[in-house]
Amino acid sequence: MTIQITDSAANKFKSMTSDQNMFPRIEIVAGGCNGFEKRFSMSKPESDDVVMKLQNDTFIVLDEYSYEMLDKSVVDYKQSITGNFFSTEIPEAVSSCGCGSSFSL
Repeated sequence: MTIQITDSAANKFKSMTSDQNMFPRIEIVAGGCNGFEKRFSMSKPESDDVVMKLQNDTFIVLDEYSYEMLDKSVVDYKQSITGNFFSTEIPEAVSSCGCGSSFSL
């Protein structure tokens, strides 16, 4: 399994990590207007979570389901005139909503 985290996303995740017990979490859940929704939050790792060490020595956590759903994905952090946000390119997604927060397989 491979999830690519860009340097921009890794640096943003690192800047979010101030508490040694809380880590950025990427989660895929049922919902949204296209079937699945991507969520980014901060949380403590659970015993069955996948903990990924990033290229800048920070960590992110994912539950097993989200880890499998994000296989071959690219997570990036984009800064633009309209706002700053995490983006996730999921190669197996067949469609996504207009705002990019949900997708279908």
